[in-house]
This record gives sequence, C-alpha cells and structure tokens, in this order.
Amino acid sequence: MKVKIVNKTRFITFLVISITLISVLISALFKIGKAYSVTYTQYINIEVKTGDTLWDIARKNNSRKEDIRKLVYKIMKLNDLDTAKIKPGDIIKVPIYSKEGNLD
Repeated sequence: MKVKIVNKTRFITFLVISITLISVLISALFKIGKAYSVTYTQYINIEVKTGDTLWDIARKNNSRKEDIRKLVYKIMKLNDLDTAKIKPGDIIKVPIYSKEGNLD
C-alpha cells in the first residue's frame, strides 16, 4: 500500500502537533520538568544592633552564597518592609537553609 502526501504543509503541521502532544504526555507521566517554589517558612529572628544594615545582616546570614541583593529582597518581603531601612531594636526574620540547600 503506497501513501502519497498530498499537502506537505498539512502533513508537517500534523507531525509537529503529534510530537508536541507525545512530549507533553511523556513529561506528565515521568514528571519531567518539575518547577519548585520556595516559601520561607523557616527563619531566625535577629535583633538589629546599632550600625547594622539590612545588607550586613544578609551578608552575615548568607549560608548559600546567594546574591546579596536577592537575599535582601527576600528579607524585606518576609518582614513586609517597603524599604531597606531598619533601626536598632527592630526584630527581623531572616530565612535559613539546611546543608542540602533546602530550608531547615
């Protein structure tokens, strides 16, 4: 039995859609491409001392060697701060991680 391709554009479109659907099904079956989001439920409370800045506190508590700007942003978000200004006596929450890179 011979099969003749009458419309190449339609055939190529069919192949692309078929391959895409098969890829999606295989990914779903094997759970390939999982995306994880980290929520900061684990943290330590730090009392701000005279002369401390949010940047210094982030630098001292950066166990994952992550970009300080990102850690400052995470600390600000965790503490509902609009700016990075803090004052002595403030208690701020700082996210902590385990050795595997996950939160403790």
